[in-house]
Amino acid sequence: MRTPRSTLHVLAVVIAMGAASLAAQAPAAPQQLGIKYVRDSEEYAALSRQVYRMAGDAVTHAAAATAGRPWAVVLDLDETTLDNSTYQLERAAYGLPFDAASWAAWIKRREAGAVPGVADFVALVRRTGGHVAWITNRDAAAADDTRENMRTLKLWADDDRLCPQKNAQNTKAVRRGELVGGKGDCAWSGIEIQVVAFVGDQMGDFPDAAEHIPGAGGAGGDDAFGRAFFLLPNPMYGGWAAAGVTRKR
Repeated sequence: MRTPRSTLHVLAVVIAMGAASLAAQAPAAPQQLGIKYVRDSEEYAALSRQVYRMAGDAVTHAAAATAGRPWAVVLDLDETTLDNSTYQLERAAYGLPFDAASWAAWIKRREAGAVPGVADFVALVRRTGGHVAWITNRDAAAADDTRENMRTLKLWADDDRLCPQKNAQNTKAVRRGELVGGKGDCAWSGIEIQVVAFVGDQMGDFPDAAEHIPGAGGAGGDDAFGRAFFLLPNPMYGGWAAAGVTRKR
């Protein structure tokens, strides 16, 4: 018995609609899920605030033990202080990867938001008598736009130090050394500084034992985390996204 053409047409429409529905429900790519987590989840915001509260408690206790010596906290910028998820979202919408030109254009827009918890943390540091240094791998050419973005968010103060990367040899370790030793572009000139907390979203934001910074590194390589090192989540990008990365346990 033949099936009427009208019935076949209805079946075809139903199948097509079902396929479209399944496509719409297909899981997002991992990078897109990471962007969505940062932008939309309550968990990300709560976790970021939690990290900054822990850092604030540690700073309060550490500052009391500085015996009047000048002290500071060191923060990374991108995904530690400044939320660039809008840039990531715009690139992902067109299936485009990160590139230097689009990143420079994004910085010039001065539209990055503040990571949850950072404003309260920085305010606490200043109330407690500390200095704030921002060590970032943004290019030195982006410094003015970066400051203005931070000023708009009420994160920047004239006493702060913004330490961008001048060249490939000007690593974060070099700039941390300048800051602590009181010499170089990243320093409060002539003032040796005790750093009581580091905050970042990548392992490179934290000194290792070879840098000889008090409180840095130690047995097992991670004993300073939760004490003087405070790590924020960044599911959008990082060294972990590269193939062949082995998790360290």
